[in-house]
Amino acid sequence: MPLDDDDDAKWVYREHTAAKHEVYRKYLTPWTYKLTSWNDKIRVVDCFAGRGSYVSAIDCEGPQLNNVDTPAEIPGSPQIILDRLTEHSDKFTTAECFFIERDETNFDILEENINNTNNIAGNIDYQCIHDEFQDKILDLVETDGSDCPTLFFIDPFGFKSLDYEVITEIGSTSQFEFLITFMSRDINRFFEVEYHEDAIEKVFGSTEFRAEVEKFSPDNWEPLVEYYTERLEAEGPDFTFEYLITEPDTRQTVYYLVFGTNHPNGLHTMREVMHHCGTGGFGYAPKHPEHAREQSGLSAFGGGESSTRQFLLDNFSDSRIEFMRLVETCSEVRKYGDAVESDYRRAIKELEREGEVEVIRLSSDPSGDGVGRGDLVDFRDKDELGTDD
Repeated sequence: MPLDDDDDAKWVYREHTAAKHEVYRKYLTPWTYKLTSWNDKIRVVDCFAGRGSYVSAIDCEGPQLNNVDTPAEIPGSPQIILDRLTEHSDKFTTAECFFIERDETNFDILEENINNTNNIAGNIDYQCIHDEFQDKILDLVETDGSDCPTLFFIDPFGFKSLDYEVITEIGSTSQFEFLITFMSRDINRFFEVEYHEDAIEKVFGSTEFRAEVEKFSPDNWEPLVEYYTERLEAEGPDFTFEYLITEPDTRQTVYYLVFGTNHPNGLHTMREVMHHCGTGGFGYAPKHPEHAREQSGLSAFGGGESSTRQFLLDNFSDSRIEFMRLVETCSEVRKYGDAVESDYRRAIKELEREGEVEVIRLSSDPSGDGVGRGDLVDFRDKDELGTDD
């Protein structure tokens, strides 16, 4: 029998929860800096906020908060959000937080924990909402693009609340980003069970999901999340990215974190964050150190130094391009390759020393050898151009 959502057994803090919270915590800082550079208001929605506390922790420590004080001995994602925003409250005029929880018992505990959390910055407005995420969320935000930048944490127990139409409406809004806990283990368990067919159909937004996930097998769950991200991109965000989380002592997948954004810089930023979280290979997989996503086409290029240099020469030979735009393009094309911004910067510096490229330093010291985000990288052959510009 499945446990009720308010059963204490569901509120034990485990290593995979800590891995998920690490991604939350580390992304909130660059997201806040990025969005407040051109907005004075931002919003974070914790769509399945839970209790704001855990009853115990197993083999790990709970989140460490640096700015707010909470009565919860092991705080949850709502306090992580409030702590991160409080630390960077000088960057915005207003931040709005919604903490949504469906279960009545969990909501009561959540509300008490949040109401008794102190030292929250005065320019952060927050509200606990007792409701179903999918029933309430479209009443809280505008999805016509006029709303403020909003980050959604969508972390349900199970998968039945991941309504495809709601998720894609959120995801298609230009200023919105989301991070979803995609419970591939649960979907795998019930994939062939007729009783759950309607629920799984609602997740994928397709009546043909079984036939369309052609490569799925009980021993290989990756096609499930690949199919899910393809379905999301069909009507929702322009870009998605996946982060694997396994059990700490086995190779068994627990779930994937699925990120959605409409901006190349959002993809680049989350990719950089996920690269520095967990155990490498864009995942938390302690017993699966060789974990790496297999991609076809251009994305199959790895992140080794020689392959990165060659990739740049092969794909930008006729270009003069801003370094940051180059990195964003590489993040799209080599999505699951190992290389990150620092690797591309190192490769450009080496290519410059070899005379393969010219760096026009607009944002870094013109007399130095650094490569800033606003610098131009010119791959073009000057002899063929017949000019020195």
